[in-house]
Amino acid sequence: MSKKTVFGLLLASVGAGCFLVGNREVKVNKKELYCPRLPISFEGKRLLILSDLHKKRYGDSFNNLMAYCKCQSPDYIFFLGDLFSRDETDMRPKAYFMSCLQSIAPTYYIVGNHELFQPECLAALCEKLKQTGVTVLCNQKVRLTQNSEHINLYGLKLPLRYYINSSWHYSDLPVPSADYLESKLGKAEKGQCNFLLAHNPFFFEQYAKWGADVTFSGHCHGGIVRIPLIGGVLSPERKFFPKYTKGIYNSKIYAQQRKLVVTSGLGKLRFNNPSEILICTLRKGREKNA
Repeated sequence: MSKKTVFGLLLASVGAGCFLVGNREVKVNKKELYCPRLPISFEGKRLLILSDLHKKRYGDSFNNLMAYCKCQSPDYIFFLGDLFSRDETDMRPKAYFMSCLQSIAPTYYIVGNHELFQPECLAALCEKLKQTGVTVLCNQKVRLTQNSEHINLYGLKLPLRYYINSSWHYSDLPVPSADYLESKLGKAEKGQCNFLLAHNPFFFEQYAKWGADVTFSGHCHGGIVRIPLIGGVLSPERKFFPKYTKGIYNSKIYAQQRKLVVTSGLGKLRFNNPSEILICTLRKGREKNA
């Protein structure tokens, strides 16, 4: 066996080992999230952001994942869709997982694209979640209240056509207009702080134009593979180097006034891209160094 062959096999083994280890790894990432319109009563409140669990378990009955979440002491938990994969039919484990989250802090759930493939399973799951106290937001609004102040929290459910076309391809997908969003969510409350939970981050500027001060999204799995200094490589729509994959982004139109928070999520295969539990600590105002 030549030296080149041995080196190639060694390199492949190291790569495979990193891949296997990386797909079992979970990192807690902490960010400070600045919002000029944030009510002062929410200063310092902690949001736990989760998304895209798919088929991952993280221990028996999600024990390891729940331990990570519980020790963060969040004030609110947002789950941003793809709680299950399109070919799953047993919703009991996911209902149990969400009920455990609800026991930690008030939990809010929106639908991703995978749930749309199983409408009957989704309906049954949503009913169970409501019974356990989880708030399901399907084109609805609730208020998060602290003292006499509040944040308007909206949850968007986009139809499947915004994720895949009628030919089951990813080309020529529509973009929801601000008017379309208004038809689903109603008008954003002017002069108030509006948070939007929206699974797909690629419509960020439309969300901002509608009136979302902060949009929280998942969907991209961090770009599946991450390259240092470049970022995520591939979107679920098979697009290379997607614009939004992980982190906090400012709107091009509204600058720091309106933001997008994207978590790389928990499930699916990935490389150099650990699964993420994201903690956002709310701050009123703008970044000091921006």
